[in-house]
Amino acid sequence: MASGKTYGNQIRPSGQQNVDGFTSSDSPLAKFLYPLRWRDTVFINDDFTGAVLDTTKWVIAKIASNGTNFIPNSTQIPNGILTGVTGAVAGDHVNIRSGTSWAGDYNCGMEIRWKVDNNVAMQWETGFNDPMTSYTSTATSAINDIDTPTITNGTTDVALIGMDTQQTLTTMAFITDGSTTNMNSTKTNLGTRTPTNATYMTCRVQLAQTASAVASSAAYVLDNNNALQESASHGALIGSQIKGDVLLEARFYMEAATTTAETVDIDYISIWQDRFKAL
Repeated sequence: MASGKTYGNQIRPSGQQNVDGFTSSDSPLAKFLYPLRWRDTVFINDDFTGAVLDTTKWVIAKIASNGTNFIPNSTQIPNGILTGVTGAVAGDHVNIRSGTSWAGDYNCGMEIRWKVDNNVAMQWETGFNDPMTSYTSTATSAINDIDTPTITNGTTDVALIGMDTQQTLTTMAFITDGSTTNMNSTKTNLGTRTPTNATYMTCRVQLAQTASAVASSAAYVLDNNNALQESASHGALIGSQIKGDVLLEARFYMEAATTTAETVDIDYISIWQDRFKAL
């Protein structure tokens, strides 16, 4: 039987070579084990079960004294929860972001399961972007206009699912842009999808290295039962790609669009990427 001795005497335990010993590298089992092969995978999953937010992993911010930053729920519940509340002024927001340690060259991905209590008047976005100029000023979104997307607030490389009920397009879309010449703001509408009020949904953004310092991206929206609702892919041509060697943060942002505050609950956030570049 396996013991510490037999595990430690393997050349590369808990890595892809170990997985290849009993399944093909692209099998469903290999994909299932991807987060566990820690020699070759960087994987963070936070269920927010503790009484205090882990500030070694997350940075929270909001505007001025309005609203409440994302914090673990004061009354513990099964599986944990993180709650943030915007202020009740248009432009008030709350946001949470990871460290800037992720890159398309390493096939980074992120997933967040969340719900909002008022889906009528809001602007939100989630996914990857390079660091922003401000996280605490009025309207610190990266997407400036979801109808004809432009990228703002100091960001240059983004792959974001977003929605803005104050624009002509009031449903969800996937927006990407890159900092290399001819990488342009690209939008794909995600059907006519909107969050269901006070009901969990899951958003996932996955980047994929396509060449040196170039990455494609994909977005997925799943319902409360993890059924796929919408998806989109960008990056077949350079115009919809992003720069693969730019360091990115995983981020969630919620802004009140009117004088009604938005309460957001986050069940979990997961982020992952390969430890080594493939190309």
